[in-house]
Amino acid sequence: MIAGLSLLCMAAAAMSGVSAAGQYGQTVVSLPSSNPVKQPWVWPLPQKWERGTSTLKVNGNIHFDFESHNTILSKAVKRYHNLIFQKDDYPMIPYNWTTTDSHARSSLNSVYIDIRDKSDHLDMDTDESYSLTIPVSGKAVITAKTVYGALHAIETFSQIVQYSPSLHSYVIPNAPWKISDYPKYKHRGLLLDTSRHYYAVKDIEKTIDTLSWNKMNVLHWHMIDSTSFPYKSKAYPQLAEKGSYSPAHQYDAKTISAVVQYAKERGVRVIPELEAPGHSTSWGYGVPEIVSCVNHVPYLGYTVQPPSGQLNIAKNETKEVVNKIIDEWSELFTDSFFHASGDEVVMACWTNDTTIASYLKEHNMSVNELFEKFVLDLQDHVRSHNKTVMVWQEMLLEYKFALPKDTVIQVWVGSSGVKQTTEMGYKTVVSSSDYWYLDVGYGKPRSNPYPDVPGAGYNHWNRVYSYDIRANLTKAEADLIIGGECTLWGELADHTNFEGKIWPRASAVAERLWSGYETPSGENITSADAILRLLPWRERMLLRGTMASPLNQGFCTRNPLDCFQPPE
Repeated sequence: MIAGLSLLCMAAAAMSGVSAAGQYGQTVVSLPSSNPVKQPWVWPLPQKWERGTSTLKVNGNIHFDFESHNTILSKAVKRYHNLIFQKDDYPMIPYNWTTTDSHARSSLNSVYIDIRDKSDHLDMDTDESYSLTIPVSGKAVITAKTVYGALHAIETFSQIVQYSPSLHSYVIPNAPWKISDYPKYKHRGLLLDTSRHYYAVKDIEKTIDTLSWNKMNVLHWHMIDSTSFPYKSKAYPQLAEKGSYSPAHQYDAKTISAVVQYAKERGVRVIPELEAPGHSTSWGYGVPEIVSCVNHVPYLGYTVQPPSGQLNIAKNETKEVVNKIIDEWSELFTDSFFHASGDEVVMACWTNDTTIASYLKEHNMSVNELFEKFVLDLQDHVRSHNKTVMVWQEMLLEYKFALPKDTVIQVWVGSSGVKQTTEMGYKTVVSSSDYWYLDVGYGKPRSNPYPDVPGAGYNHWNRVYSYDIRANLTKAEADLIIGGECTLWGELADHTNFEGKIWPRASAVAERLWSGYETPSGENITSADAILRLLPWRERMLLRGTMASPLNQGFCTRNPLDCFQPPE
């Protein structure tokens, strides 16, 4: 029986190309594995691609040749020499070697990179397109308008390279390759909350690395919130001294500048969010006079989440402090976007503040009118630094403020807001909580003893991937969507588990925002095809050190077609 089982396994492995060279060169046979490689094992899927059936060996000292000195490109080539030549002798998902020649026809020794624009300026309108050709003989060629397109091309190249156990070498399967690629949406991001739980710089940088591999180009840094104020301001150092968890849980100017530069070298923009005037308790520990209803207990009716506290919008001192933080951040964060927040304000916090009540009476104003004046003044100060203002949807849809048309609206409450904001003519970033919030589904973060506390549903990878941000929009409205962000709010995420919550679900967002929903020829890009690439992409992220969560049990990872099931 054991012998018969071994023969069956060997036959199955032979059919699916599953074998590897063992320690002493013998053939190692394992559980069957079958992935048809219907589309290239490249994530996100390139816009246009052609491939063949030839196999090329990749020279271990492959040379990347480019004309002028380019620091960003030089550093990238050095990084990718390490990323390309990583192997797993016993991969969970072996490549389907039946799709390419069993013997290498030639060796690939060099990649020529041609960048048309030598500038390293990075913003939302930076051209990220590229082309990549890998012939059966001769050098591979990358052509890009900017260095950032070249970075994406090198990433694509790195994913095409596979380790062949039978040839004991790194190879390019399915050559020749011809790829022409560009993003569908300009803004492709992740929000990371470092207030509720602090993240060390190495964890932020690791997140930036993985964003760049997924061709995502925005880190939305939600640095401060009601729970802590980790930013070490030059003008108001007491904000962090009294508002951060400890001196070890702070970000100073030097640290922030280093993170911004690290991200730029990987084609990632860092957009700061200044949480104001709601969720502002932590400001009050360092400058008590500028915050209303600090730590009101019970908090219900004063805030949506403890601790309570909102900026006192009636005081000039508040504007002085806020404007100074804007000044400092506008210098540290070089991107042209600045997120001015504005979400989840509770009016009772202000109406029960005697200083605000007196101000309203003296100036014959409603609290909403004072709120709007504060917000618009804050946003004008942001614009004085030549920044594009980005806000949460409440500013427009709930509070109904008269926002300038150059304001970018981030929609998060459900998905219906996308229709409303675009119908009103505003550029929109989509982060619908019922699809692209990565923190939900774990229950509500309460440490009290009450049972039966519900949580929102978990957004599994296919729900994330299946969300069409263009749903129910006219073409004119859809054209106002500049992109989207998935979000990881920090109530139940910290350095111990954040990567598994983000990846590979954020990869599903990445592909929708880069590849779109149809190919240029009009063919739908379906989740049934995507899973065949997402499974090996998750394995490659693991190989690179990113702790991406599993998408299914191991057998289904190896044999996804066997595990497809109709809806229950």
